[in-house]
Amino acid sequence: MEQIMNKLLIPLILSLTACATSPMSLPEARSPAAKLYTARCGSCHSLPHPRRLHYREWQQMVALMQQRMQERHMPPLTDKEQAIILNYLQAHAR
Repeated sequence: MEQIMNKLLIPLILSLTACATSPMSLPEARSPAAKLYTARCGSCHSLPHPRRLHYREWQQMVALMQQRMQERHMPPLTDKEQAIILNYLQAHAR
């Protein structure tokens, strides 16, 4: 039974970690927008690649993350930060 679980879990874990990305693998990784995305969105969780979602999905995700930051008494994105991040995600979305 343990071998079966390992055969199932190891590929799952590897595929999940492949979804996370390091800042260097981001499009335009050295741009101010990518750096802001990394700093604000990667400070609490692994950073998803912009191509992971369509732009409309990113809009919904950013709105959800804004809510979660407020619930956790964290400073939400400013309007300017949100615009920069959404423009970056739109340029590199699926």
